[in-house]
Amino acid sequence: MDKGPNTIHVFSEPLEFFRHLVTTAIENQKVEVTQDIEYYLVSLLTKYMEIEKMQKSAQDPLAIQLQKALLCSTHERIQLLKELGDFSLYISGFFSDSLNRKLVDVDYYMAMGGVAYNNLSHTVPTLSALQTTFKDLAHRFGTFVDILAEVSDSAFVHTHRDVLRLYEKWLKTKSERLAELLKKEGLFPLDTLSTTIT
Repeated sequence: MDKGPNTIHVFSEPLEFFRHLVTTAIENQKVEVTQDIEYYLVSLLTKYMEIEKMQKSAQDPLAIQLQKALLCSTHERIQLLKELGDFSLYISGFFSDSLNRKLVDVDYYMAMGGVAYNNLSHTVPTLSALQTTFKDLAHRFGTFVDILAEVSDSAFVHTHRDVLRLYEKWLKTKSERLAELLKKEGLFPLDTLSTTIT
C-alpha cells in the first residue's frame, strides 16, 4: 500500500480511523508506548465521539469530581477516577483550544488528570496490567496530551494557527511538540533557545 504524502486513507470504522492517527502521532513524536497504552488512547477517542459521554463527564468541576471519587468505595472510586483521568486527558489533548480564555486552562486539566491516574494506579490491584497502564498515564500525561493534540490537528482542518495561543500553551506545558510547532512558525521558545546557545 502506497504511504506517500498524498495517500488518502479510507476507514469504515471510527476505531480504525483513530488507530491510524494515534499510531502515526506516536511514530512522528518518536514515543515508545506499550500496546496497552496505544489501545487505551484509541478507545478513549472512540468513547468520546458520543456527545452524551462528554456532557456526563463535564457535569461537575474536576476538583469536585476528584473529592467525590476519593470518598467512595473502592469499586466506585476506580470508575470515577478513570472517568476524571480520561476526560482530562481528552480535553487537554483533543480540545485544548476550547479552553482559551476560560476560567481554567489546559494546565489545570493536565494536573487533575495526572492526579486522577496516579490515584487510580494505587487503587487498582498491585502488579496488574491496569496498574502499569495508569502509572504510565500519570507519569507521562503531557506526552499523551501531545499525541492526542497531533491527532486533533490531523482530524480537523485548521484555517489558521493562533501562534500567540500556541506560545501561551507552551509556556504552561513546556511540551516538546508545541516547541517544534513554534520553531516551524519561526519562533524559538526561550528554554530551547538557551539550551541551543550553551
